[in-house]
Amino acid sequence: MFRVMSVLYLSPLSKIPGPILDTLFPGITDVYHLLRGTAAQHILKQHQRYGPVVRLGPNNVSITAPADWKKILGSHRFKKYTTARIKCFGAQNTFTTYDPGINQSRRRLIKPAFTTTHIAVMEQRILQAGPMSMKRKIDEAIRNAKERSNNNNNGGGGGRDYNSTKINYVDWFHYMTFDVIGELAFGASFGMLQKGDYMMLEGIKALNTLGIYEIYIPYFGQFENVLVPGLVKKVERLLDFTKSVVAKRKRQISNNPLPTESPPPHLHHQDILQVFINNTDQETSGTKLSEPELISELTAQLFGGTDTSSNTLSWTLFLLMVYPSTYHKVCKEIRTAFPDKPKPITYTEGLPKLPYLEAVIYESMRFLPTTSGRLCRKIPESSLPASSTGGGHVLSNGGKYYYLPPGTEISIPIYSINHDSTLWKDHHVFLPERFYATETNSIQDVAARKKNLLTFSSGVRICPGRNLAMCEIFMTLANLLRDYEFWLPPEMAGKYGPDVIDKDTGQPKIIPGFLGITFTPKCTERDGWICVKHNTTQQTTTLQLTTAK
Repeated sequence: MFRVMSVLYLSPLSKIPGPILDTLFPGITDVYHLLRGTAAQHILKQHQRYGPVVRLGPNNVSITAPADWKKILGSHRFKKYTTARIKCFGAQNTFTTYDPGINQSRRRLIKPAFTTTHIAVMEQRILQAGPMSMKRKIDEAIRNAKERSNNNNNGGGGGRDYNSTKINYVDWFHYMTFDVIGELAFGASFGMLQKGDYMMLEGIKALNTLGIYEIYIPYFGQFENVLVPGLVKKVERLLDFTKSVVAKRKRQISNNPLPTESPPPHLHHQDILQVFINNTDQETSGTKLSEPELISELTAQLFGGTDTSSNTLSWTLFLLMVYPSTYHKVCKEIRTAFPDKPKPITYTEGLPKLPYLEAVIYESMRFLPTTSGRLCRKIPESSLPASSTGGGHVLSNGGKYYYLPPGTEISIPIYSINHDSTLWKDHHVFLPERFYATETNSIQDVAARKKNLLTFSSGVRICPGRNLAMCEIFMTLANLLRDYEFWLPPEMAGKYGPDVIDKDTGQPKIIPGFLGITFTPKCTERDGWICVKHNTTQQTTTLQLTTAK
């Protein structure tokens, strides 16, 4: 009873509004909403009720005001708090470390691999391993479906001739992004899209789940081998895969007659693995990555370079299916600007000509951000602006000021900020026009909105691979939406079509998602399907929306 009274009435945070259950027992509410897949929506509801500053634990405060979170994310003084550390990668890496020194050092090491210049050089590799490989896979599926139909007709089975098929686009996007990161990080495509290797996909899904359990369930990492041995084994297989790739590269280097800073003979470029092996951090006396650190960093690249991009592609394509006017508009833009189908659309050529496609991608990342969790920081001993006591931090809330003492845990909820009604009018509506410059929506307005988008994080720990992700996502959607028509299969359209309205939002119903480290479609075996056929529409005619056949 004394603890309850102390938390509610005697704590320096007692004046901050928030739900009592979350304030007293955050572990219970976190686990409850984590298992239900409603963690992001729960926090959004609390901010809608209490405002931009909400207490979500005895020592935890959630904030959404841009002035506050930009200040906190913009400085290494506000460290990630240690209880939010993800342990399943093994050693600390760029993304999981709470040590600013390690984060800065790793960023200096990997920076050459993510510059716009390097990505421009790698554009053709991304195009071939990603969109072009996906097109070959879709073409093969359509061809096989047509052959099966013809065989049924020839055999008198009553089959019908058709030129379309049904694919699991969620899984296929995962396989495709695996192949792209294989090309960029490890020097060669893994060939996952063609093989359909489910083991790697299971490893990523397990890492996504295990990581979020480690963050939100106290002491989970100490007992995970007993509690979820299956997940642990799948993650271990993923780590073993990374180890085998590193070992193979080191054998190639040892047999390489070229200088050590050169890539192995079979490579014509410095892939991310080679960058990690070669580069030293001159600011830390030429420090190189140890073997466990190298494995952890590469596994993080494998996860960060596949799951986030594939989920964004999946959510975007689904949203286009339930918002048909947007689908019609973006297809018209792409097919008008690039009518020559045999010629692939590159990022360099496409970006200046396809502003609405770019707007669709940004709005998809706002509406259903693949990273929808909380960015966790801690109030340092000395912070600006300082309180009169010499430490802590002060937050403002509509004229009210709250003092946060040193050690206070700060949560910055990505989903809540991307749906903050003070930043985004009609936040519950998928509206790419927010990011599309017009006479009434200036370039400056669009740029300001992009700065308030938190999907890639912000400040000193912003995602280093964001330019690479945009390049891959943009080229994939541009080429697929030009060359194919997509629509929901009948069993999906009856549950999630544009006319199936969510009673809470008044908007088309969205397939269930699971919020792990990333936000992904929850049941891909049931909800990950889409119908596809070649686009045969001539550019001189009016484009018609494809409806369920």
